[in-house]
Amino acid sequence: MVRLIRKKYWLVAGLIAVAAWTSFALGIRPAIERIETLTRVIPEKQRMLEALRVNSTQYLALRAGLDDLKKRAASEEKDFELLTFLEAIASELHLAKKVVVMKQEILQLNSTYSEIIVETELENLTFEQLIEFLLRIKPSNHLLWVKSLYTKKNTNNPDLLDTAIQISTLKTQ
Repeated sequence: MVRLIRKKYWLVAGLIAVAAWTSFALGIRPAIERIETLTRVIPEKQRMLEALRVNSTQYLALRAGLDDLKKRAASEEKDFELLTFLEAIASELHLAKKVVVMKQEILQLNSTYSEIIVETELENLTFEQLIEFLLRIKPSNHLLWVKSLYTKKNTNNPDLLDTAIQISTLKTQ
């Protein structure tokens, strides 16, 4: 009888061990692994969320700037010609003889907007003349910006400059 009780005791102990191991394998270990995974992933996702917030703020600022640019382009005088405007500035500043090239290029951005780019090459300019030319462009009421500016010393006279400037504006169709 004692032997039978011992066998039952060992059988019950074995069943308890198997039940404990099974509950650990099926319940506790997956929960621990999930917690470890979340502990690792949550900071990464928080960084991604913060980056998304920053990008969202930048997007909204860019969107507002684009809306402002569209309004300014729409309010631009329809008969404004960038090439004529720049020729007039060069003439006023007595730089017409220093203009080597002044050519206009039109880039169709979409069905509504096109970008007008005038490339101007000037030779034998003083630094002051270049600055005065640029300063005449800046305060105009037109939507203008300098896309590129390349200046080098004149090969014949190092006190003078040779300059290539691209000035751009938007035009609505």
